[in-house]
Amino acid sequence: MAELAHIIPASTKGPRATEGADLTESERADPTNILVLCPTCHTMIDKGFSHYPAGVLRRWKERSQRARAVAFGTPQFTSRTEARAAVEPLLGANRAVFQLYGPLDDVFDDTRADQWSRHVVDTVIPNNRALLHLLQSNRDLLTVAEKTTLDIFAIHAQQLEERHLEGNWTPGSTRFPEEMNSIMKGDV
Repeated sequence: MAELAHIIPASTKGPRATEGADLTESERADPTNILVLCPTCHTMIDKGFSHYPAGVLRRWKERSQRARAVAFGTPQFTSRTEARAAVEPLLGANRAVFQLYGPLDDVFDDTRADQWSRHVVDTVIPNNRALLHLLQSNRDLLTVAEKTTLDIFAIHAQQLEERHLEGNWTPGSTRFPEEMNSIMKGDV
């Protein structure tokens, strides 16, 4: 059971009203000003509003949204460091698969090729999809050059899927852009 609670009240006389005195009626009704709480917490924060200023409630909402995004979807990060921490394990797993089983010039080993095909489907393609979702959702944190790298990676990921899931072996596929290995590293 949950209730919709206003961070800044709908009326100009409710708890925390002085913190949002300059807000219009439509801004007070905007979803960014709404927090979902259990009935007990809703009553508690409204009765003890001096202990629960708007800033605290906004931080709660932001924390809750991030937790749900991690649990149910694609998180949006506030820093490149956070984004890199999410991207790095996916890149590392793909790199390990490629190092162990990836195609090599002038090496025609059926066992290696079979392992590569299996791991591309089981590991690399799902990781590529996760990387694309993470990076697209956090595109605002990318540099201009990183955005170009991401766009090239998206083409590579699509062509890899077409090869391994649809059997489209058209020559001239886009290779993995090496710049992906350092995407989101460092501050800008």
